[in-house]
Amino acid sequence: MGAAIGVSLGALTHRSLIDDAYITMDYARSLAEHGVWGLEPGLVSNTATSPLNVLLLALFTLVTGSPVVAVVVLLTFSMALLGAAVAGVCDHLGWSRWYGIAVLMLLGTSPLLVSTVGLETYLAVAIVAALAWAATARRPVLAGVVAGLLVLVRLDLVMFVIAALAAPALRRRAPRFLLAGVVVALPWFVVSWVLLGSVVPDTLLLKAGDQWGPWTYLNGLLLYSRVYPAATYLSVIPAGLGIVVGVILLGRSIVRRAGQLGGLVAIWGGGAALHVIAFIFLHTAPYHWYYGPALGAATLLGVLGLAEMPQVARRLGLLGSGALVVVAAIFLGKHAWVTAPITTNWATADEYRAAAALAPKGAVITSPGEIGTLAYYCDCTVVDEFSDRGRMETLIRDRATASGSVFRALLKINYARLGPVSPLPATLKFVVDPTIQGVPIATPWHARSALGIRPAGPASGA
Repeated sequence: MGAAIGVSLGALTHRSLIDDAYITMDYARSLAEHGVWGLEPGLVSNTATSPLNVLLLALFTLVTGSPVVAVVVLLTFSMALLGAAVAGVCDHLGWSRWYGIAVLMLLGTSPLLVSTVGLETYLAVAIVAALAWAATARRPVLAGVVAGLLVLVRLDLVMFVIAALAAPALRRRAPRFLLAGVVVALPWFVVSWVLLGSVVPDTLLLKAGDQWGPWTYLNGLLLYSRVYPAATYLSVIPAGLGIVVGVILLGRSIVRRAGQLGGLVAIWGGGAALHVIAFIFLHTAPYHWYYGPALGAATLLGVLGLAEMPQVARRLGLLGSGALVVVAAIFLGKHAWVTAPITTNWATADEYRAAAALAPKGAVITSPGEIGTLAYYCDCTVVDEFSDRGRMETLIRDRATASGSVFRALLKINYARLGPVSPLPATLKFVVDPTIQGVPIATPWHARSALGIRPAGPASGA
């Protein structure tokens, strides 16, 4: 069933992928077709937040010949893995698989998660579910392998690995669990440090400490509830169920010393909490996909945890979950798929594609602040800090100067292998401006503006 949901979501969303999904596809295409780890095939960069997602998309791009088709294939695989993992948890704990089906349908119709297709969110949720299954099955080495893969999906997901150490089945065998995870994940970080010039992707510097006016990760869901109220509430309510059920199950597992039940609470509940705390600490802007792993894990805990609730609570929970699935499915069915249900992009994918067609062939053009879709469709080279490593040097130097001694030392280690890189000079720039001739755009973020091209200023190559 998970695979069927994945195929359906891919068919529904493939024309409305968000700009950051195109960044991932740019990396996958560059790797598959040119053997280059970079957003643009001629420029090595290290701004792919999810190396495992890029590697899998590159593999499927080689097979299918299309990054967009590769996205659908990987989404199908991720949903199938999610279905198998929750079914395994249900089988080990003697729960009906109907709870697994319910959580699959809730996650498959979550507007926020659906709005991240092309990114690593569904893959992350699936591997978080697989980590809980391995812990429930009391297989610490397998759980360690899964944990290593989870870190390769995105480094911040290490918070779920830390939370997993509180699961009794893994705590008692922590050395084996951690060693297996290190063996799986460490080689990539060594390769990244030696060949790409940094252990951690540059996106840590680009995103940490960022905010949109008064909006950060801490209060970002309030912003989305104002701009996209239906999509936000339909995504958050199942996670709220997870918080309630998680607290009840935590108390029950302590009283009864139910190790397996406590393991689920630790991995899904504790992992979600630690993940939220990490992003609050990083003080990031409220990009909607940042909420995906925590919302997904809380939903897993809330729906599957209903199996341990009293009969009345089980029936009410499943009935409410079914109602949410129906309402969310209707909402997604009525949505005009020009954009994702939740998006913060300045233009639609079709508008960016039309703007890319305005560019002279072979030109070097700076981005307007969003680069993924333009780079994907433009027969040119689009540059900014995400694609051109030479434009990162000033930011690295400024962050080192402004940081304390500990973080400055970490930055020095992280970039110890990065040599001097000159930025690629640009002659033109994409701009969003209501006064120019270009592609008209009107989104909640840039009403009545246009996207076009202007000559670059003298600082464009700096």
